[in-house]
Amino acid sequence: MADFVHIERPGVEIEEPRGPSPVKEPAPSEGLDFLSLHPFVRDSVQDKVFGTIIGSALGDAIGLYTEFLTQDASKTIYSTRKFQLVAPTTPMYADSHRSSVCAPYIGNPIHQIRDKRGIDHPQCGWTDDTDQALLIIFSYLHNRGTQGLRALDRLPMGLGALVGSVVGRKEFLTTPTKMAIAAWIKSKRSNAPNGSLMRTHPISVIGVGLTEEATWRAATEVGRTTHADPRCVVSCCISVGLIRAMLRGEVRKEEDVDACIERSYAWVKSQPELMNPGDEKGALTPEEIERHLERTEFEKHVYAKTFEELDLDSRAAMGYVYKCLGSAVLTLRFGMRESAKGSVVSAEVFENLITDLIMYAGDADTNAAAAGALLGCWLGFSRLPPTWERGLAHREWLLNKVERFSKMAGVTLRAAGAEDTPEADEDPQGGKPPMTQAQMDQRDRNFVTRQIEQDAQRKAQLEREKQKRKFSGWLKGMIGNEA
Repeated sequence: MADFVHIERPGVEIEEPRGPSPVKEPAPSEGLDFLSLHPFVRDSVQDKVFGTIIGSALGDAIGLYTEFLTQDASKTIYSTRKFQLVAPTTPMYADSHRSSVCAPYIGNPIHQIRDKRGIDHPQCGWTDDTDQALLIIFSYLHNRGTQGLRALDRLPMGLGALVGSVVGRKEFLTTPTKMAIAAWIKSKRSNAPNGSLMRTHPISVIGVGLTEEATWRAATEVGRTTHADPRCVVSCCISVGLIRAMLRGEVRKEEDVDACIERSYAWVKSQPELMNPGDEKGALTPEEIERHLERTEFEKHVYAKTFEELDLDSRAAMGYVYKCLGSAVLTLRFGMRESAKGSVVSAEVFENLITDLIMYAGDADTNAAAAGALLGCWLGFSRLPPTWERGLAHREWLLNKVERFSKMAGVTLRAAGAEDTPEADEDPQGGKPPMTQAQMDQRDRNFVTRQIEQDAQRKAQLEREKQKRKFSGWLKGMIGNEA
């Protein structure tokens, strides 16, 4: 996840709009009565809830294969364009970035998949993108931190520069939004990374029985704890608005997608505190405030027709929130078009579209996490690719958490007389004693040691392959000379 990107404000020149005019129509209804219309409705919505959360985690895990690469490198390294998380797992390109993310898994028997030949394959799962989404789910479950996702003993790693700079402030625990606004103003109001968008999708499940505006406000409150830029805010509102509407059966065609996008955009523009945060003295002119959510720049991304238009592997701006939003919305549009072709939609739709997206590289795991949530909701859990879903690290644990989340949101029914019993790993410390500073230091040293060992093994393997190629070339030359 590339959580820092400096994007210069676009100019004020007005171009011909690419998308539809703002749609003025009543917001969708509220409440959960629609779930009782027919048993099929509740089953379908539950399938979509699981599809949203698991689909995002799968996009995150698969996106790691090409994260921070260029398109050309992705095509060369993964020329088959085939990925799978079940044995035999697709090997990741061995560089320092992927080695650091997978280091906690390497050599751990819990994260090994044994194939039919008895050979173990390392299993690698999601990244910080899904970790942060899980923190939202856990907060929701816990309320009836500083040490990572303690439930799985995952390190607080992979955080982008903006998130790290905000949550690292001691004042964050008491005034998080104030800290986020201060960081944004320090960037000259130009920093609009994708870190809040990648984690926002659970809020759409929480909001399935709320009004559209209440769901937007929830997404805004959570997103602005780290990301104050209006472009980040509107991106979160669009994501949760679309997923909430799909869960309620209110998005059935692309025109419904457009309408939801425009309602979200119009709502954010109507909220002064969202459009111009931290400017209590009124230092900015109305024109300067308008540029915080400039229309042409917005339309360029949410109404893009191809991934090429989004320039996803741009080294300078791959973490820009609009690139992530645009690629996610476009992936959803492609999925809807595939669904319109016939009555039966296979798991290949999710696999093919997410693969298409990550092969454009850039901040691939974050783009695919956001896209996986939208596409997973549209298609449902039952249409996620088995060669991905069944090989996801921590699969059973995650499925259990999604089921508990779905019950808490009122989608999945509890058994008669059953009471919700909190699970220990959902508390802020993950059901484990707080770590001392010495323990955290030792954990970090162990991680660095593992990473150094993995890098050494990687370099040794590359050298062996290099020498093997040299010997093969020498041998062929000798045979050719003798002939």
